[in-house]
Amino acid sequence: MNQGKYEAISRILVAIDGSEASNKAVALGAEMAKSMAAQLAILHVVEIEELPSLIAEAEDEGEEEMGQMILGDAAKISKVYGVEPTIVLRKGHPVSQILHYADTYRPQLIIMGSRGRTGAKKALLGSKSSAVSRRAKCSVVIVR
Repeated sequence: MNQGKYEAISRILVAIDGSEASNKAVALGAEMAKSMAAQLAILHVVEIEELPSLIAEAEDEGEEEMGQMILGDAAKISKVYGVEPTIVLRKGHPVSQILHYADTYRPQLIIMGSRGRTGAKKALLGSKSSAVSRRAKCSVVIVR
């Protein structure tokens, strides 16, 4: 049995999309951060659509406001557990932005919700949480 060194969890990243599963991920992340005296960062990515610029700018503002509300709700959840999170809003492709932020923040654990896509839609679109778990440099927990 290989007994590699275990790195204590000092930073947890929770990537959220506003779904019920991502709210559960925030609760788990906050509970773990509290029990391990770890830092908690909560990240939401506003997905950028490729549209004509005037439409994209107007839609982008609405999406950014929605992202801020999603992050505000997540911060409230974490504060119930006595944890003051770092709140991060990014724009772009969600998987790429989550992995890029993780490279900078260097968490020992990423927690995400699963939206529960099944069948053909999952096969065609793939799962953001699955993509992050395959490519992340740390452990990933997917909450249902």
